[in-house]
Formats: sequence, C-alpha cells, structure tokens
Amino acid sequence: MSIKYYTHFLVQERTPKGMSEFRGVVEVSRTLPRGDVKEAAAVLARNFECESRDIKVLQWSRLH
Repeated sequence: MSIKYYTHFLVQERTPKGMSEFRGVVEVSRTLPRGDVKEAAAVLARNFECESRDIKVLQWSRLH
C-alpha cells in the first residue's frame, strides 16, 4: 500500500544552470517520519536521478 504526500520543492539543475520548481502528489511505499525533510529529499532525488543536496524541500505533508 502506498502513502501519498503533497510536496513542493526545488531542484538544482545542471544544464541549463538554475532551479526548477515542482509541486504535486508523491506516492511512497512507507510512512516517512514527520518533519523528516532529509528523507523526503532523498526520495525525490532517487526519482530525479540527482543528489539529495540538489533538492530543497519547501513543503512535505501527508495526505489523508
């Protein structure tokens, strides 16, 4: 069963250099600890095939 989260985040792009903004619903296979934006950034980085340091999570909240 997947857990849904609403997220709003920035991704540091290499080419062209700059930040891209994304927001929407993300489904993960397990519940993430509340307020753990480092783990949220790691999940997003895996999907965007980048380093977690390239992700800046602005909002991450579980949907009910």
